Amino acid sequence: MKRLIFKQLVFSLLFFAVGLVSAQQTITGVVSDETGPLPGVSVLEKGTNNGVVTDFDGNYSINVSNEDATLEFSYLGFLTQEAAANADEINITMEAGSDELDEVVVTGYGTQRKATVTGAVAAIKGEDIVKSPAVDLTNSLSGRLPGLVVVQGSGEPGFDGATINIRGVNTLGNSSPLVVIDGIPDRDGGIGRLNPQDVESISVLKDASSAIYGARAANGVILVTTKRGQSGKPQMEYSFNTGWSAPTVFPEM
Repeated sequence: MKRLIFKQLVFSLLFFAVGLVSAQQTITGVVSDETGPLPGVSVLEKGTNNGVVTDFDGNYSINVSNEDATLEFSYLGFLTQEAAANADEINITMEAGSDELDEVVVTGYGTQRKATVTGAVAAIKGEDIVKSPAVDLTNSLSGRLPGLVVVQGSGEPGFDGATINIRGVNTLGNSSPLVVIDGIPDRDGGIGRLNPQDVESISVLKDASSAIYGARAANGVILVTTKRGQSGKPQMEYSFNTGWSAPTVFPEM
């Protein structure tokens, strides 16, 4: 009797294991773009943590739980694509679709697509600058551009402009970078006189990227491009910021 029960138990476990194996489906394929196979593409079963990465030749192999699963293919700089797991082999062609790669960066020689910039250039859009409202534009750049050191030495109204250095102090005496606003270098007041709402973009040229400006660019260059007029119907925007300050400790006289 015990031997019969043991046999039935073993048979049930084997039947259960076979059912699990048959429920899974192995899918293989190749992920590529217009130039060839793509290594390092993430292949994920949507809604789960089950995922793999394509090898050097773009090949992948993944086990999915059921035929109704959906595979999600994602890679930096490309549009995320999905495919139903209804075949044993699924080949995917990725399409470039990152907006950041098509952004235009202002450089000393003109403009370049962000994807083709090889020099040390950092850029920020005006719409990102206004997210941190400040009376002086120099204070809005703090922590937003790599290599840009912004130090605000005073909070006194009218004298709260920050000191800007690119990658620290590089020369003796005046170590401030050259500020070029709409092609005009060293305008009176510099960045501090600009309204953040009027800025289209700001580019920071470092190292050899600023060589076009010669010795004046020994401490780097900050290129500011203001907004231009556009054809079409007039548009009106209104923004308002308010704030107050108070001393935390009153000294006893």
